[in-house]
Amino acid sequence: MIVLRSDELLVRIDPLHGGEILDLVHLATGRQLLGRPPFATEPPRPGDLDEPTWTASYRGGWQLVTPNAGNACEVAGARHGFHGRASNDPWTVTETSDTTATLAWTGHGTAVDRRLALDRDRLVVETTLRPTGERVPVVAVEHCSLGLELLDPEVEIRFPGGTAYELSESDGPAVAPHGATVWPEVLLRDGSVERADTWRLEGERSRFLVVADLPEGRAAVRNARTGMTLGLTWDSDWLCHAWVWHEVRTYPGIWRGQAEILVIEPASVPHGLGLATAIEQGQARWLEPGESVSYRLAAHASVT
Repeated sequence: MIVLRSDELLVRIDPLHGGEILDLVHLATGRQLLGRPPFATEPPRPGDLDEPTWTASYRGGWQLVTPNAGNACEVAGARHGFHGRASNDPWTVTETSDTTATLAWTGHGTAVDRRLALDRDRLVVETTLRPTGERVPVVAVEHCSLGLELLDPEVEIRFPGGTAYELSESDGPAVAPHGATVWPEVLLRDGSVERADTWRLEGERSRFLVVADLPEGRAAVRNARTGMTLGLTWDSDWLCHAWVWHEVRTYPGIWRGQAEILVIEPASVPHGLGLATAIEQGQARWLEPGESVSYRLAAHASVT
């Protein structure tokens, strides 16, 4: 486990399980800002996993989801696991200091370098993807889960606009439906419209939605009572959408109807249907030999 610390933040990173950011602690208040599932998890499992196996080892926190995102699928005869193998494979640690860590992962013809650095009250993450040989398709999602310190008793969710509509894990849609609304209003799958920027924890809720074609890469999640806020800013040239999964005590199975979690996910595609669908829709990024794609994302913790 890697521990980074500034005067304002403490971060724990697990290179053996997807290079995930397991903890993001605001030291002045002692608040753990990242979310946790309501079940004891299985040991980490590498490889291309199905959704139940991936979820059984899910500890919350923050993962990079690539080269697939969402549903498992097959591309050119190769299986891509749920949320992409980089999210659960071991990563190689190439450099560390008290405030920085650099990690690397390779798989499915893609090499990924990821540098995480604390700058006072900000965690800055810089990510670069490149092909290891031939032309290769990728999608990417930053899977950042947020927990009770931000959700209880009421959460405020802010985006700078964007087209907002509910998604199905199985049906999408892969592109914006007719009548899609502008955030903070969200077009639901039943045709109704809901305002989605506040929610009290006492009310049950289950929403998987996208805020598509964002005018800026920016989001903020704020506890309405304490003012504890986690702001995210990112390069939106590629990550031009954001998935939102907000689950409050409804999801069955291993979640047992007890999850209280909000996941904000800057994304390169506006759905969770997987890489194969993204290729069919012309939404995947094809990396040519010698080419790379990079982006920067910063998380800023504050009390406002």
